[in-house]
Amino acid sequence: MFFGSRREEEVIRLVKEHLNTVLQACERFKVGIENDDAESLKKVCELEKIGDALRRDIASKLYEGAFIPAVRVNLYRFSEVVDEILDTLEDCAIEYMNLPVKLDEDVKSYCITIAEVNLKMSMDLILAFESLEKKADLKDATLKIRTREEIIDKVKHDLCRFLMQKDVEGFWVGKIVSDFIVSLGSVSDLIEDAGDIIQILNVSMR
Repeated sequence: MFFGSRREEEVIRLVKEHLNTVLQACERFKVGIENDDAESLKKVCELEKIGDALRRDIASKLYEGAFIPAVRVNLYRFSEVVDEILDTLEDCAIEYMNLPVKLDEDVKSYCITIAEVNLKMSMDLILAFESLEKKADLKDATLKIRTREEIIDKVKHDLCRFLMQKDVEGFWVGKIVSDFIVSLGSVSDLIEDAGDIIQILNVSMR
């Protein structure tokens, strides 16, 4: 364990709850686009609000003096990036619900693949933080995050090439679909950023 006081234990509990909220949001988003399930997509938005409250609680505990400054600043940045993941998932959910046309099955298949890998990456992020907490080797968990992010990069590249060959009904239809794809592709980048901060935390706690 890398905490000592009750305040520090509370920060770690909140961070783990924050990460679990990301996992739930990734699960709900995947179900939402697989089944065109508006209730699941709305749940993503609810989870984003829960994440906001958790980020504020984490910040409050850190400002009260939990952890040494070097660890404190990195934990705060970590909670910010985790919250950005939730913000982006909310953007994805709203943009999907607002799509003016149904996605072609081929395009939807690419998007579901990205959502599935995002979900796996959220699990990897939890494992990486747990390894940090236990002072265990981070190598496997962080390597999985980077490897999965590379997979998503390839899927995004293939999806973009596929979309460039398709006719678009109009500028705004194309833009809204594009905004959704960009938001969806950004989730894995943010999860990778969070994984990088875990590695920084590992160094700052030595």
